[in-house]
Amino acid sequence: MQASFISRHEGPGEEAGRGTALDVRSRMFVTLLSSAVTIAVSSFEGQMVLFAASFLYALSIRRFRALLTAYAALAVMAGMAALFTFGISSLMPSMPFSFKGLAVPFLRGAVMLNVVLPLALTSRIQALLTALKSLRLPFCIYIPGAVMIRFIPTFMNDIRQVAETLKIRGYRLGFGEMFRHPLMMLRLMFTPLLFRSLRTSEELGIAAELKGLEAGGRFVPFRGGAWTRRDTALVLLSVACALLALYCHAVWGGESMGMR
Repeated sequence: MQASFISRHEGPGEEAGRGTALDVRSRMFVTLLSSAVTIAVSSFEGQMVLFAASFLYALSIRRFRALLTAYAALAVMAGMAALFTFGISSLMPSMPFSFKGLAVPFLRGAVMLNVVLPLALTSRIQALLTALKSLRLPFCIYIPGAVMIRFIPTFMNDIRQVAETLKIRGYRLGFGEMFRHPLMMLRLMFTPLLFRSLRTSEELGIAAELKGLEAGGRFVPFRGGAWTRRDTALVLLSVACALLALYCHAVWGGESMGMR
């Protein structure tokens, strides 16, 4: 079956003009390279290089509110982990508290956050599907992959809708209310988000099938991707940053691992 993927409304999180100057294939390459390098680099110095480069890359899409919200959630998780780790080290002196040792896993998460958000927030679903299928991937891989990437901006829109609904009903939202009434906020916000997420994932899969994406099917994209000099520059810059991170890990990583 053929489908043109003509969409009158791209959906939440996808921008019509801003952020689409780069081809989705170059953004996918940056995401894949970052995921491989951040696993290989286990030193604090190497992770800081990756984090600095990926953070500048994330700022380039100018979605500061979404980035701030994601980092707020990551900061809460990092703070809770640091608090529990410090408490365990106080009770068990044989397990000393190490800032660098604790920071590396969260730096890895921050690096992936910095490269996945630009891919999810600036890539059209048509471009994602075309790029994933051009890699000759099986049907059972590229369809879930596109759905997962597309799920991020949709989930952010679900959070916005649930928050606006609670404000209309007179509830106050904020970190203070979450700490003072955690069970109430869990019931009012997180439970609706759970059910909306389940429904959204199902709707995205159905939408892909309705657009003619089926096992063994053929589709013709409405507009093909165009590789430009910016994409080439982005790929070369990402490779250079990856090599710099590996170099820092090789030179200073052993010392930091030995200090732990």
